[in-house]
Amino acid sequence: MKDLSFKVILSRPRNPDNIGAAARAMANFGFGALAVVAPHAPTWKETAATAATAGGGEPVWLMERARAAVGAADIIRSARICETLAEAASDCGLLLGTSALQRRTPNRDVVALPELAAFIADRLPAGKKQKVGLLFGTERTGLTNDELSYCHAVLNIPTREKQPSINLGQSVALVCYELRRGQNAVPRAVRPALPAPSVQETERVIAEIFALLEEVKGSGGREHEAEIRRALLDARLTKGAMGVLMTLLRRARGRK
Repeated sequence: MKDLSFKVILSRPRNPDNIGAAARAMANFGFGALAVVAPHAPTWKETAATAATAGGGEPVWLMERARAAVGAADIIRSARICETLAEAASDCGLLLGTSALQRRTPNRDVVALPELAAFIADRLPAGKKQKVGLLFGTERTGLTNDELSYCHAVLNIPTREKQPSINLGQSVALVCYELRRGQNAVPRAVRPALPAPSVQETERVIAEIFALLEEVKGSGGREHEAEIRRALLDARLTKGAMGVLMTLLRRARGRK
């Protein structure tokens, strides 16, 4: 999906913290384009107001959202405020609307979240730069049927039937994660490679095992030598771990 870009669209959000959480989730997974459609009036009334304590004369609403949007203030600042959904999605070649589908029969194709990447790849030809809109509804009711009529498909996050609704910020985080999952994903840190024991070190441990068996049972049990060797090799012990095992065996025999 290297030719694709994504825009998160929040329709009629009511809670500043949810907007901040959504922006933070976007920043976590490398998404930057945010559009907000017809935000709840009391929430956005503060946009024009400033407070001396807000810092730098920034609007109060910006500072409120910044507390929930740790590390994502740039996304909040550049968010596009739109009056209509059509305006917000005007540059999108594909628009996907999220829905829990609670007590609702969809009239659009439904895409389960784990199938999202495959669906987008199938719908949009490779080699052409296009933008995908990810539409999320208001916290109270989600997307309306009219809003879903703008969408090419309904995106559903599989949840427990008795509790299908997910917080707005969580929904954005799950969708963003799914889109980034598998795209050259590597952990932030990896365990350093540890040296493996040599053949000689492994054979010394095997000899120590048989010596211990000889002392305990009066028999070295050499008939099981191949099985013990395979077991040690299959365990893939590190050089250090093999050394610890040797120390334990020697102590069991009363040696240092």
